Amino acid sequence: MIAARLWAMTSLTLPEEFVLMLQRENGSYYSASDHAGAAELGELVLRNRVSFTGKKVQMDDPSPTGLGWADECIAYLQQKGGPKAKPVAATSFIQHRRKVRKQHCAALVERGLMRHEQRTALLIPYDKYFPDQVARTALIDELRSIARDERELDNRSALLAALVHATGLVRHFGFERAERKRLKEISKGEELGKAVAAVIAAATAAITASTIAASSAAMGGGS
Repeated sequence: MIAARLWAMTSLTLPEEFVLMLQRENGSYYSASDHAGAAELGELVLRNRVSFTGKKVQMDDPSPTGLGWADECIAYLQQKGGPKAKPVAATSFIQHRRKVRKQHCAALVERGLMRHEQRTALLIPYDKYFPDQVARTALIDELRSIARDERELDNRSALLAALVHATGLVRHFGFERAERKRLKEISKGEELGKAVAAVIAAATAAITASTIAASSAAMGGGS
């Protein structure tokens, strides 16, 4: 059981890691779920499918990925970019993908890292997803180690740390002020260390800025 859980965790995508931390023990989830699309962008960058031109997303490799959500993202970017493959505003992408939490929850259920229950209220069915608490806690502890500079950053952890800061999710994890400050530095693409590629540093800063902008647009009534 433990070995299976560890294997499942090592193969998680960035949006799966993000969504696993979003889900609370009681099956509810934090409002940062609207920004799961930012985590999807991060994974596409890691897979060399997209890159950033400022705060816009440039399609680099539109070939099929074998992942349903990733192919949906690529199709959207191609449609928005048009025949000239113009870069697409990251804020637009994040807002377009704001309802994808359940899609990644379902993937986590298949991995054995989340439990699904369908319930009803006033005869209306709804879904509840309960995270594997050991796996969720391990992810949060990993971030805390990074925030304390106890663990070297790599491309994936830099993006995850930036997402947790930019979406405000870090506020729910009980991190100390100095730890939150370090995540903020990472989110700006600053002092990332030699293990983080320059393209990832640029993407980290761009995704952070775009996520914050998408939050502001949503609160202001934008779509």
